[in-house]
Amino acid sequence: MTIQETAHAILSEAGKPMSAKELAQIALDGGFPSSAKSPVQSLAQTLEKNVRDNIYNKPPLKFIHVNGRRLLGLVSWVQESAASATIPEPSSKELTIQVPRELLEQIQLAAQAKVADTFEETVALLLRKGLSAVAPQIREGLMEQLDKLGTP
Repeated sequence: MTIQETAHAILSEAGKPMSAKELAQIALDGGFPSSAKSPVQSLAQTLEKNVRDNIYNKPPLKFIHVNGRRLLGLVSWVQESAASATIPEPSSKELTIQVPRELLEQIQLAAQAKVADTFEETVALLLRKGLSAVAPQIREGLMEQLDKLGTP
């Protein structure tokens, strides 16, 4: 049995998406053989590469983005996601902005590196990470605004 087949079986049994490292650890705990120096890392990278390059991705797995994390899941979960409570499909709205050329080039590089499945998902991921980084400043600004409302 390959790591791909093992991961597919683990996901089918668990009924939820998992990270490649989680899948690798469960496979190793279940007796999957590996002679690598870092077996979890090696198996996780193999799974990620199989799905990313769509070579040796049999049985097929798919990247699923949940709460800013890129997980692996069954293809059927993605197809059923609109009706599924297990993997909610986030609602989205169109946003049009102008960005400096240098920033656009960096975003395009991130998309080419396949940090997410599509260009739009790459932009959303970068926005989420950026918002997380400035969350304390956002909180502080909102508290200042609330304080101003409470001051007569």
